Formats: sequence, structure tokens, C-alpha cells
Amino acid sequence: MGLLSHISKSSAIKKETAVSKKSGTGLLARAQKSVADSYSTFQQWAKSYGFEHCGVFTLVHGMYVISHAYGIDSQTIANSVSSKDFWSGTLDSKETVFNYSKDDQDFYDFLQFFSFDIKNEICHISFVKFNQGGEQTILMIFNMDSSKKINISLSDTAKLNLSERAKNLSLSKKDTDVSKNAEFQMFTLSLSESVESSIKSVQLPERSIYNCVLECIYDEITDLMSDAFPLPDIVAFAEPASVKIVLTNKSSIDELLLQSHINLLLTDLLCKPSVFPLLTTAGKTRNFEQAIDFLN
Repeated sequence: MGLLSHISKSSAIKKETAVSKKSGTGLLARAQKSVADSYSTFQQWAKSYGFEHCGVFTLVHGMYVISHAYGIDSQTIANSVSSKDFWSGTLDSKETVFNYSKDDQDFYDFLQFFSFDIKNEICHISFVKFNQGGEQTILMIFNMDSSKKINISLSDTAKLNLSERAKNLSLSKKDTDVSKNAEFQMFTLSLSESVESSIKSVQLPERSIYNCVLECIYDEITDLMSDAFPLPDIVAFAEPASVKIVLTNKSSIDELLLQSHINLLLTDLLCKPSVFPLLTTAGKTRNFEQAIDFLN
């Protein structure tokens, strides 16, 4: 049980995640205070509102594409590339909030964005038009529960922070609450081959759009992994495309079993990939600073 049980419970990307209310000092308390005050990442904002699936379309090289996502699979992110004309033609009124269900004919105009596995399950889609950095940005929220309507308003977007990403949050040596006498097991999860393979069926029009899609998927993976390995374990993204994991005082972790549970965790997000991210061990240490240096 323990760690592996926790990962198993986190394996569904559709799971609604609650923010912990524990208090303390150091990284844990500071992260929770940041969440409470300003929602430090898009994923934290989504969790706080209870949304299970949402993303933000922003302009990249003259096209709209999902640049921030929570509970959205990789192929949907890649399929999201769309023109300004499409959005001006579909969300063409002066309203800022648009709600659709399967009873609305316009609902079906948006199914082109979604991966094959989920498009038939979607019951409601909502969009909110708002300005971010002087450009029109579009928030999309959807659900798969016919009895549950989406409750969103323009004012809710005021708390959105699109300038920070889960994968860019960094640690310093003084930021953690971990005992310096602990044993740390270090792992690297290589992402690039698996992520790129999961979207290879989608033709993306331009390199900067392709890079935006990759960054969005990496960010979502980092957030999902951080939920699966809460403090005192630590997760950090490492350029160009890997996740560093430090497990604290987890004796006798079987690397193959850990790999299989991470595969389960990422299956939905990566659309049941033929190639999973590869987990490799980086050894153990009782040197606290060495563990933090490995993450950074």
C-alpha cells in the first residue's frame, strides 16, 4: 500500500483533486498559501473550482491552441489548433460566456478538437472569452456528466495565472520540510519519446505551435506527478523533457513496479501510448543537498 496505493488512486486523469489544508512552514506551507491567495498555476485554479477538464486557448503564430490544460489528453491538446476565423464565427456575439450541451446544434462544432476516446462522452462544453496580455484568450471547460452543468463567469478568470507553470516551479535548499537524516531515492522519468509518439498522428502546422503543445503536455504531466508524489516526496521538471523524482524514506521500492504504476497514472493523459515514459534510477543518498541539487 502506501506510495503505490496512492499512485493507483491518482491514476484517473478525470479525478477531482482537493487542495490539502495542512499547515506548517517551508515549502508545504508556502505552496498552500500561494494556492489560497492567487492560484500559482492553471491546474491549481482548476482544482479550486472543482473543474475536472479545462484548457486555455491562446494565440501562437497567429493560430489558437491549448497552451494550458488540466484533465485534457495529449491528442486533444494537439487537435486544438484553430483559426481566429473559426472562433469569431462560432463565438460571434458580444457575450463573454457560452454554454453548450448535446441538445444544441452548435455543440457539435467543437467535437473536432477532442480525441476519439472522449468525444462521444462529452455532455457539456463552456467557453469564456477574456483578455490576457492584450490578446483575446478563450477558456474551455467540459464535463462528461449529463446531470452536472458547468458554472463559470467572466469574473472567475480574474484569478487565472497563465504566467507560471507547474513545470517551472523551482526549489531551493531551504524550501523543504524534509528531515536531513532521511534517505532519498532519486529517479528520472524521460518524457520526450512517449509524448511525441502520443501526438504523432496529428499534423501540426508550425514548429512554435508544436513546441507549445509539447510544453502544455509536459506541464500537465508534472502537475499530475506532483499530486501522485506529495511532500515529503518531491517532483520537478527538468529541461528539455524529463521529470525528476525524489522519494523520501521509501524503503525497498521496486523500480519495475514503480514504472508500472506511473504507466497507469499517465495512460489516459497520453492516450494509451505504445511507448511509455522511461523511469531510470539515479541512486540513493542521505545527503540532503545532493538530493535538492539533483532536482534542480
